[in-house]
Amino acid sequence: MQVVIFITFRYNRDDRRLSHMKFLYQTFTDYNLEEFTRFNMIVPLRISKYRPKILAVCYILMIFSGFLRVFTAPGTSAFTYLLVVFAIPLVLVYVSKRQCRRVYNANPQLQERHSVMRFYEDHLQETSNQQSVDVPYSSIAHLVETRTHFYLMTAANQGMIIIKNNCSAELIHFLQDLKQ
Repeated sequence: MQVVIFITFRYNRDDRRLSHMKFLYQTFTDYNLEEFTRFNMIVPLRISKYRPKILAVCYILMIFSGFLRVFTAPGTSAFTYLLVVFAIPLVLVYVSKRQCRRVYNANPQLQERHSVMRFYEDHLQETSNQQSVDVPYSSIAHLVETRTHFYLMTAANQGMIIIKNNCSAELIHFLQDLKQ
């Protein structure tokens, strides 16, 4: 299982013009274990690069369960069959969450990170207690929207979390337009 890591860029001190621009919108995110785990559970499912792999695992589980049903003794209950079919995905989710917790606890830069994001006409700026980064909108590879969050992905395994409850209605509309 691959774990997605938050965005890490170096701060560009030489670009002085950015400090004179007025931002359009601003929001903040407090990164914690819950947000990190949610990010790592949702984003790989939504990015098309991972979707075929996840579907392949599901098809293999279905085929395996079919073979299990055919080649087991006739007296084997349907409960045993269903237990295997549903237990394997639950174990995969458990292992994935455990892996996220292990990565989060091992990396002090991920723990209790407060991030402020400012949106300008042509880029966004994320400033946290560890770094500052400017990201042009053209370099956003994927923008994943859920009911409660936006995930701005700059690469397959790097991204930023935006919590909708911390956003103005205008910013939510701006991000939805940016998605298209």
